[in-house]
Amino acid sequence: MNPSPFLVVPAMLWTAVAALAVLAVLAVLVLFVRSVRREPEPASDAWDPFGTGFPVIALAAVAAFTVAAAVQGHFSLGDTGLGILWPVMAATALVHAAGRRGRSWPRWSGAAFAAVGAALYGSLPL
Repeated sequence: MNPSPFLVVPAMLWTAVAALAVLAVLAVLVLFVRSVRREPEPASDAWDPFGTGFPVIALAAVAAFTVAAAVQGHFSLGDTGLGILWPVMAATALVHAAGRRGRSWPRWSGAAFAAVGAALYGSLPL
């Protein structure tokens, strides 16, 4: 079964944004480690993927992936790991990277980003 371009293109765009968010957080982490050697910074500046927003973000990804995969008729526990964990990690990274730049995003933005990614991955046959 070939996936529709109407699903593949948004999934590719979402993956590119997610990858940029993770790379931004990794770059900040490298800069943080280098600056700690010079002078200590508050620990609250470090990225914690299991921070306060994690349960809501994870639940949104689980729900979106499960619904999308069930509608398409190809739900399997093997695909669930990638379909849920990558969107959750990318969403927490995106929220953290945006927060470090001084922009305050709404609390639901990370959950929405994770849900969209998980729904896209759930609707594609992996």
